[in-house]
Amino acid sequence: MQECDIEKGCLLPDSQTETVQLTHQNVDIIFITDPICSHCWAIEPMWRRLQLNYHITYRYIHGGLLPSWESFRDAGHGITKPSDVAEHWQHVADYFKQPIDPSVWLKDPLSNSIILCKATLAVRQLAPQLESHFLRRMREHIFLFAKNLSRENLLLDCIQEFNIDTNKFTQLLHSNSLHQLFINEQQEMHQLGAMGFPSLVMPSKQPPSLLVGSQSYAQIEKALLTSKEDIKHKKLNSNEQLLSFPSWTLREACEVLQCNESTADTQLKQANFKSIAVAGSKFYQIENM
Repeated sequence: MQECDIEKGCLLPDSQTETVQLTHQNVDIIFITDPICSHCWAIEPMWRRLQLNYHITYRYIHGGLLPSWESFRDAGHGITKPSDVAEHWQHVADYFKQPIDPSVWLKDPLSNSIILCKATLAVRQLAPQLESHFLRRMREHIFLFAKNLSRENLLLDCIQEFNIDTNKFTQLLHSNSLHQLFINEQQEMHQLGAMGFPSLVMPSKQPPSLLVGSQSYAQIEKALLTSKEDIKHKKLNSNEQLLSFPSWTLREACEVLQCNESTADTQLKQANFKSIAVAGSKFYQIENM
């Protein structure tokens, strides 16, 4: 049975998964995540701040938080059916101030997150430089615009935003090879000792440093600096930081710029971002997107 905790994030049950020998890529951080994990969305402001403050290398493991509703239960938080998630997501949004529209669970619930994990792996195979951008865009559609991307037609609409061949994508999405890649990632996740989302693994330290759940920026930064003392700082001004990403929530801009909402709003507009109202807050996209 899965469990969601406001500090620990979304936890998986203990598993007896067979230990396999896997080679970890030489990166500074392995981010274990899932496209529909609300706690992963909640730490996006801190994750962006880290990326813009340091020269870090990273990769994702997409763990598969929701295989199906037949196997998902979180009795501790009263989550036994899709509509129960709406209240949980609203609680996460209120606590972390990262906007979420939870109405997808009431009007058109996601059936699973496996297809979304596999979609991200397919993008990794077809256009690896777009993986993180695609993951981000899926989260925007789900958390900010309440779209059920487990519906394949809506998922393909998202794919088309990145000019990826939909026929190649669809064929790969449903292939045995991609399914095996997804299984391999789940095995690696267990091998790393990660039992929840989000988990940040710093593999350069032995044993690897592991942070689980919704962490503050100070906690993440401390773990990074402890695991890799020679990490290099980035020296970006505010405008360069904002233009590093094509979209922002107001909460993210405040965290990265370390300022209040009014100042962040002003700087985003000066950097040519246009805002729209979403989930009781603001979402910004660059004008020429």
